Amino acid sequence: MQDAPVVICSELPNNGGTSVTYAAEQLVAEVIQANELSTPLVWIEHWPKEATVDGNETFELVAFSIYEVVERAPYLGETRPWIGDATWKRLDRTTVELLVGGKV
Repeated sequence: MQDAPVVICSELPNNGGTSVTYAAEQLVAEVIQANELSTPLVWIEHWPKEATVDGNETFELVAFSIYEVVERAPYLGETRPWIGDATWKRLDRTTVELLVGGKV
């Protein structure tokens, strides 16, 4: 039996573009394709304190309604991979470290 892959996707403190939260369904699909990961996987969004308004680091477990990667309609002439709708659940650092089996 193999454990599910765990991916921690961190928001960049100086990101001027779309946040990891608003692009979650596309980002996870691209990571699955590029790394040939099995699904379902464990996707965790990480917001370092420098990237948050209140200065507090956060972790969110993101679950998707379906884990099949599909191609979305073209945007500016390019099709985009996509996965099912996302839902978020707050996690603490200790729980994340248990999930990954070490320090984060």
